[in-house]
Amino acid sequence: MADVSATDDRASGALVTGGARGIGRAIAERLARRGDVVFIADVDGTAAEATAAALRSAGLDVRGLELDVADAASVAVAVERIDDEEPLGTVVNNAGIGFVTPLVDITPEQFDTLMGVNLRGVFLVLQAAAKRMIPRGHGAIVNLASTSSFTASTTPMVPYDTSKGAVRMLTIAAARELAATGVRVNAVAPGTVNTDLTRSLSDDPDALDQLAATHIPVGRLGRPEEIAAAVDFLSSDDASYVTGHVLVVDGGWLT
Repeated sequence: MADVSATDDRASGALVTGGARGIGRAIAERLARRGDVVFIADVDGTAAEATAAALRSAGLDVRGLELDVADAASVAVAVERIDDEEPLGTVVNNAGIGFVTPLVDITPEQFDTLMGVNLRGVFLVLQAAAKRMIPRGHGAIVNLASTSSFTASTTPMVPYDTSKGAVRMLTIAAARELAATGVRVNAVAPGTVNTDLTRSLSDDPDALDQLAATHIPVGRLGRPEEIAAAVDFLSSDDASYVTGHVLVVDGGWLT
C-alpha cells in the first residue's frame, strides 16, 4: 500500500456521476473548490456541460460529459479516457433514480431500469475506477447510499430501498477486498435532502416540510452542500484510515 503521508503525487482528478444538478452538483463544486479537476458525468449531457460551464465561470476546473452509468461499454471507455486525461484520485457514484409506486403495480421493466442505474451503474463505475486506481496504490471511491439502506422509505419505494440496501453491501464488500491495494471505498447515506428530485416524488408541495417537522429530529431537510461536505471528508486524506464505512447524514432520522 502506498504511504498515506506521501500526497504530493496523488491524482487530483475527480469523477462525479449524476453531477448535473442537486447533490451531485454540490459535490462537484465542493471537490473543485478543494483543487480537484472535476468531471461531471450525467445521462443528460447538455445539463452536465451547462453545470460545468457555470462552475468554470467561477474559476473552477470542471468538465462535463454525457454518460449512462448502466451501459458497461460506455462506462469503461469514459473512465479510461478521463483517467488518461487527469488521473482519478476520487470517484463519486451519485447517479440514481427513484419512483413512488405500490409494490403490486411495479413492472419488471421499471424494476430493471432502476436497478440498472442505482446498483449496476454503481458497480460498473466502481469496477472501472478500481482497475485504474489499483496500479497506483491509492484512490477513494464514495458511493451515495441512503437512509433507505437501513430502513424502508415512508412512501412505497421498494425497488429504490432494495437498491440502496445493495449499495451499502457493495460498498462494504468492495472495501474489504480492495483495502490492501490502497483503494478505499466508503458511502454517504443522506436522509431527506431538499432537491428538485426529492420534491418531485410527491404531488403535495408541503409534504416534505411536514415530514421534516415530524420525523427529522433537527426539524429541517438536509442541504446538498451538507452531503457534499461528507463526501469531501471521505475522499480526502483526512479519512485515510476509513474504508468500508457508511456515513449517515440525516439530521437524526435513524436515531
